[in-house]
Amino acid sequence: MDRGPPARPHRDFVQAVIAYIDSSVVLRIILGQPNPLAEWDELELGVSNRLLRIECFRTLDRFWREGDLTDVQLSEKRSDVEMILKHLALVQFDQRLFEIAAQPFPVVIASLDAIHLAAAIVYREKQPADERPIVIATHDIQLAKAARSLNFNVLGA
Repeated sequence: MDRGPPARPHRDFVQAVIAYIDSSVVLRIILGQPNPLAEWDELELGVSNRLLRIECFRTLDRFWREGDLTDVQLSEKRSDVEMILKHLALVQFDQRLFEIAAQPFPVVIASLDAIHLAAAIVYREKQPADERPIVIATHDIQLAKAARSLNFNVLGA
C-alpha cells in the first residue's frame, strides 16, 4: 500500500480533518492511481460504512478478472482494504439511515451513494459539539454535488 491508513499528524503543522470516506478515495490510494486524496495524511478520523468493503472488493475482483491484477496483487490489495477499514469508524446500518437514503435529495444520486451520504448525515447528527464538522471525501462528482447540496464540505472532487 502506498500511503497507509490515516495518520494522526502533529497538530502544529497540519489542520486535522474528520472525513466520511467513500470507495473512490480508498481505491485510488491502494491502486496507486493518479490524484489520490491530498488530505489523506491529514485525517484525524475516517468514517464510512460496510458498503466500503463490498465496493472495494467488487472493483478489485473486476480488475483481477480483467487481468489488471495478479492473484498475489489481488490478495495484497484486499489486505490493504481490510487494514484501512480497521482504522475507520463505521456507521452502522439502521432504520434511520435507510429512511434518510430513501428520501428525495436535492440532486440526482445513485442508490449506493445515497446510503453513503445518509451514513454521513447520521454521523453528523450524532457528532459531539466540540468535534470538527465531518466533511465528505470522494472523487465521485455526483456524490460530491449531492453532499454540497446538503451543506457538507467536500474533499477530492
